[in-house]
Amino acid sequence: MGSGLLDRSIDRRRFLVGGAIGAGALALAACGGAGSLESSDSVADPSKVSLALSSWYTTGSLKSFRGLADRYHAAHPDVNVTVQVTPGTNFDEWFGIRLAGGQAPDIIRMQYQQAGRYIQNGVAHKGGIYGIPHHTDTFATYYRTDFLQQAGATAPDNLNNAWRWEDFLSIARKIKNATGKYAVSIGYAGANTAYRWLPLLYMHGGQLVASDGKTPAIDSTQGVSALTWTQNLYKEGLIPPSNTIKGSTANTARQYFTDGSVGLMLNGDNQLTNLSTDMKDNQWGVTYMIRDSGRASDLGGNILAVTRDCRSVKAAVDFLQFVCNQDNTQTFVTDNNYIPTLKALSTKPLPYSYRPELMQRFVEQATTVPATMAKVETASTFGDINLMLADQLDLCFTGQQSATQTASAIAFGIKKIIT
Repeated sequence: MGSGLLDRSIDRRRFLVGGAIGAGALALAACGGAGSLESSDSVADPSKVSLALSSWYTTGSLKSFRGLADRYHAAHPDVNVTVQVTPGTNFDEWFGIRLAGGQAPDIIRMQYQQAGRYIQNGVAHKGGIYGIPHHTDTFATYYRTDFLQQAGATAPDNLNNAWRWEDFLSIARKIKNATGKYAVSIGYAGANTAYRWLPLLYMHGGQLVASDGKTPAIDSTQGVSALTWTQNLYKEGLIPPSNTIKGSTANTARQYFTDGSVGLMLNGDNQLTNLSTDMKDNQWGVTYMIRDSGRASDLGGNILAVTRDCRSVKAAVDFLQFVCNQDNTQTFVTDNNYIPTLKALSTKPLPYSYRPELMQRFVEQATTVPATMAKVETASTFGDINLMLADQLDLCFTGQQSATQTASAIAFGIKKIIT
């Protein structure tokens, strides 16, 4: 059973990270302190196992995990899996406190950007306790049909024709002038999501860190220019002032979009399910992520990992094998509008349950996630860099420091963290 998860075939083209996630996430496969998978579990009664899986608060995902837990229990009556809710903000504080107290959930669902921190800081243990990539997702551009009509614009229907920065800015200004409101919201959701700004940097030809993985690269012409462009969106009143990284929750960007405060939204495919109940289908659509000199989009998605506090490693790993088999993975991603990382599912169109033609655009967009960006985001130091990035970007977006000052401050912060 130990090699099963490591042998799980990951489609690198879909996953779009070269070897970064493959090495990082599967190194988290050693995420546990209970010893090797082949060793016995330290539980009071091995015949009766209770496991807790903690997942983000997204209605569809929670429903899917609970359904999987029920089905697994039906086949394994002595194993009961309870699905808990992970706080949407301050993940590191919440998870760290529980690890320190020996009270972490048995199985944790975490973003790829968070995994390296826990590998590095001793949550990982050399042995055969596994965590694996479950799915990925990415950003595209949502639009309200009424606002786009008022701007006299047509949404691109081809990845090669995606709006460039100047097109997007022109449309946003027309929307603001026509409605007297804002124009754009961005899917930030607290300090842990600062990395969601990075596609704007990389599509403009910039980098956060150089190819050596150590040297800051944002303090460049491209870096300052990308910061300036984003800051100007706030200065012009095109983005609501509270829609900063640290000022936003998981629902902020979508709320502005559904209540008509903005007509455009840069956000992930996981929002499709929410919008299916918030708005009528003819009120909105999705086109491709904006682009500049190059293309880029968000590296989203989650790992499922067994923690060192797991009460029954063997049962937890067997449950993960069940959750991540081909049939269950397909059902999970098609029900919840995610992109699979399993190679067997990447070579055929999937029967997405809601507006599959829009979901296909996210699948295409996922091919634009830069491998260089993904490598940075999955490094062991990125958890700290991400939080520093949130502080500095918010100072920039709120006008408390210039783009040049911000680039310098981020570069200094990276040097301090890495060295």
